[in-house]
Amino acid sequence: MDLIDILLILLIIIFSALGVYLIIVVKKLSITLDKFDKDLSEFKRETSPFVKDVGEITKSVSAISKIVEDQIEYVNEKVEWVKSKINAKTDSSKKLPQDNAQNLVTNLKAVSKGVSTFVKEIKK
Repeated sequence: MDLIDILLILLIIIFSALGVYLIIVVKKLSITLDKFDKDLSEFKRETSPFVKDVGEITKSVSAISKIVEDQIEYVNEKVEWVKSKINAKTDSSKKLPQDNAQNLVTNLKAVSKGVSTFVKEIKK
């Protein structure tokens, strides 16, 4: 036997060992993947009700927030209405003194005309 035959035998033994090692590693990998698949399906099964509950809670929160938004909008509209009424009252009460004097003169003229008409009617 020469050196090449020895090296060939040695190479065959190494490749055989590597083949056996590869088979063992693939078998362990397959077992690990099966375990992972089982764990993943169990996780999915356990979290499915939780996800469903979270979806229902989200819908409820969405409906409640819509109701709250509507109520806030309603209250804001009422506050604006009250503000406008208060502003209208305060604006009319902040008339200039000239306007108040003019109103007084107009009212006094109307009263004097009414009294003079009443007196004329009594004299007839």
